Amino acid sequence: MSDIGRVSIGQTSFLESLAIQRRVIGALVLREILTRYGRHNIGFVWLFLEPMFFSVGVAIIWSYMQLSKGSIPVAGFALTGYSALVLWRNTVNKMTSATASNKGLLYHRQVKILDLLLARIFLEFLGATTSFAILTVVFQQCGLMEMPSDPLAAVIGWFYLTWFVLSVGLIAAYLGASSELFDRVWHVALYLSMPFTGIFVMTAWLPLEAQAILLWSPMVNAVEMIREGYFGTGIEAMYSVQYLIKVNSILTLFGLLLASKIRRSLEDE
Repeated sequence: MSDIGRVSIGQTSFLESLAIQRRVIGALVLREILTRYGRHNIGFVWLFLEPMFFSVGVAIIWSYMQLSKGSIPVAGFALTGYSALVLWRNTVNKMTSATASNKGLLYHRQVKILDLLLARIFLEFLGATTSFAILTVVFQQCGLMEMPSDPLAAVIGWFYLTWFVLSVGLIAAYLGASSELFDRVWHVALYLSMPFTGIFVMTAWLPLEAQAILLWSPMVNAVEMIREGYFGTGIEAMYSVQYLIKVNSILTLFGLLLASKIRRSLEDE
């Protein structure tokens, strides 16, 4: 009976701790919104409008250049690719400075390093996902594309992409806190990584040698899955769910391990 009582108390304490951390992360998200966008003019709405403007601009350019093949609508191809790029680019960019710009908050006992990181990740995910969803409806209403052929597959692909971005973001947060040089190197690496994001082409359009190289990229696998969800099985999408799960799991464990060492890096400064 006493063992049951101890378990119950432990479970209650754990649930209370989760509730506290949820409130902490919520407060950090709100603080990040106010710090980044302020209270005036359109404020945090810019979080959604910025990626939407860029996505629309890219869709117009790609439509003019006809950067697509077969039955895939150019606007839809641009939307799926650039929305993935926005999530990837913005999240990792923001994560490199997540702890340095907020380390003063760590004096509060209930604020943890992971809370700071998750707050930024959530904010970027919210902006990119909302923009992606709204533009999907807008483009469909304008006759530029159809609604997703398999919404569940598209959502699952977006989940795997978010998972990958989260894990890389954790690693970037540690590297950004450990070295000032990383922030500069990362911006160069971001542009060099563009061919390996899968946003410009379907993997099946490329020679076999290039396909083998691109499919090592988890992001390529996730984007291919998203596009199959949008455009149906009539297109030839190449991806491996098992590969995504394995690589994302390894990267997440590695990222969490590094994130646990960030406080020590800050103390050594």
